[in-house]
Amino acid sequence: MKVELCETPERWDTYLETVPGGHNSQRWAWKQAVEETYGHKSYYWIAADGGVTQGVLPLVLIESRLFGRFLVSIPFATYGGILASSQEAHEKLLTAATELAEKLNVRHIELRQGEPRAGGWLDESSKVAMVVRLAACPEDMWRCLSSRLRNKVRKAEKEGLSCQWGGKEAVNDFYSVFAINMRNLGTPVYPRRWFLNLCQFHPENSQILILRDGDRPVAATFVTWFGDMVELPWIASLSDGRRKYATELLYWTALKWAIERGFRNLDFGRCTPKGGVYRFKQQWLCNEERLHWYYWLAPGRSVPHLRPDNAHYRLAIRAWQHLPLSVANRLGPHIVRSIP
Repeated sequence: MKVELCETPERWDTYLETVPGGHNSQRWAWKQAVEETYGHKSYYWIAADGGVTQGVLPLVLIESRLFGRFLVSIPFATYGGILASSQEAHEKLLTAATELAEKLNVRHIELRQGEPRAGGWLDESSKVAMVVRLAACPEDMWRCLSSRLRNKVRKAEKEGLSCQWGGKEAVNDFYSVFAINMRNLGTPVYPRRWFLNLCQFHPENSQILILRDGDRPVAATFVTWFGDMVELPWIASLSDGRRKYATELLYWTALKWAIERGFRNLDFGRCTPKGGVYRFKQQWLCNEERLHWYYWLAPGRSVPHLRPDNAHYRLAIRAWQHLPLSVANRLGPHIVRSIP
């Protein structure tokens, strides 16, 4: 079996479309969006036997003055890692990854594998994915929700909140909510062009859902899909919108949209168990699925914890929450490119 760098987008995406377990973030278009937005170099490995593709592994090199050099699959996404049709292909791709890491002199490799499978690498993640198994029709899904939750959705509709779907043209409205939400959380914001590039390179797999109070956006989510799953990797709302249950209406609208289009699963994104976001997502009948993120470590290195909920960053988070929005929006993209 031969392992080499893939240079053909069609070859890469064809394999993803013919094997189970793939995600939109593993497609070639995500590579294009990452390179265009952040300038990171990528290494997309493909394992083949007799010319037949048996597995793929996308790796992106992050170079940071603060955090050093490391490889990640895939940055700015919940899922990545190896997708393979055989154990041999899986092992060959792991070997290629470690050889590349040693050649590049990186501190670690992070595989956001999702499912448990990584050939002896260290498995460490405190996050879970919150995934809803969708009903056959919206009416069945609605009946399964608690009466308390249904009442909140009805109240949001009575408040006159309206929903709007869009693509690239909706990025500015999405970002107006997302940037405020991230600043309030004390987290550096992604650059606006990240979402523009995702829409440009993923036009057939991306939508933006905006909730408006009058003309003003008060809640929004970026929606992406692949296979039988819809993902909502970025969801944001403003405090005055939350008082009118805008977030509940946003979630229900996304659920209904996914069911009507025949999808079987909806992923509300990753979160920390027992936290406030976790409890909010639980009420939507989510299945809690532990994420398996695997690490290869260079000698003398330990598992990195480049997460906003790391206790070491508490003072920085508090300071960030008090920054003027214009300053946070200017500084955030320079920082977040190194915190994938």
